[in-house]
Amino acid sequence: MITNGGPPGGVAWLAAGLALTATVAALLLLGRIAQVAAPRLADARRAVAGTREPLPGWVRLQLPLALAIAAPLGPRLPQLLRQRLHRWLRAAELEEALPAQVFAVVLALHAAAGTLLVLLARDVPLAGVLAGGLVAAWPGVWLRDAIRRREWQILRDLPVYVDMLTLALEAGSALSVALQVATGRMPESPLRRAFSRVQNDLRSGRSRVEALRALGERVDLPPVTSLVAALVQAESSGGSLSAVLRSQSDQRLNERFARAEKLALEAPVKLLAPLILCIFPCTFLVLAFPVALRFLEAP
Repeated sequence: MITNGGPPGGVAWLAAGLALTATVAALLLLGRIAQVAAPRLADARRAVAGTREPLPGWVRLQLPLALAIAAPLGPRLPQLLRQRLHRWLRAAELEEALPAQVFAVVLALHAAAGTLLVLLARDVPLAGVLAGGLVAAWPGVWLRDAIRRREWQILRDLPVYVDMLTLALEAGSALSVALQVATGRMPESPLRRAFSRVQNDLRSGRSRVEALRALGERVDLPPVTSLVAALVQAESSGGSLSAVLRSQSDQRLNERFARAEKLALEAPVKLLAPLILCIFPCTFLVLAFPVALRFLEAP
């Protein structure tokens, strides 16, 4: 007599064997991922430790998996995409802590997670699309904010640095000594790290022109490229570096004042949305409440 209380014994043993095999395969795969990612993760941690702002927690959580995936898939990444990602990461000063192929994997993981959220939220499609879009776009938004924050810090500190460099040159110091003096007196910032790399290039045997041009490539901002072009021109033609830097210092100060004026003029426009959406309705509600209360209490 055959009962229908459960599967036959052979099928049960087969299911148990398949489950055990899948578990062992998953453990072996995780071990392989850990083995491949361990040295790269150590290098990434050392690179992150050398930066002023470490990577956020959500990036560090994905770093082992991203490093393991980027190891076989990194060389197959299109050259144009790799160069573009490297340029963006270099603009955020993250090219050593987060290589281009690893960031491409992070982008792919977030895109997959966003797609999964959209598929799972079928009952509330609008919420699923919003959540999935936010998850997929989060790495790009974070990188854009990091680039803007670094650019703002460089533009803020550049006039003061050029002024100190000019004073050191006018005091009779050579350019290498003036760079060392100005960099040593600057607080820790992206600009100081950029000019510290210039000094390292000079100590390693590179010429001043090559070191300055490398600085212009790393810090791709119009004021910095203008400063580098003026220094390279004065170095090549044998002109007075102090005069060139004095004009550059005055120009950078004028640009800083113009940016401050622009931000001051933009402030009232940016305040319109909070005023219209938040402050005005609350004010009208407070003013209208006693009037409405008297109308309700009137016979």
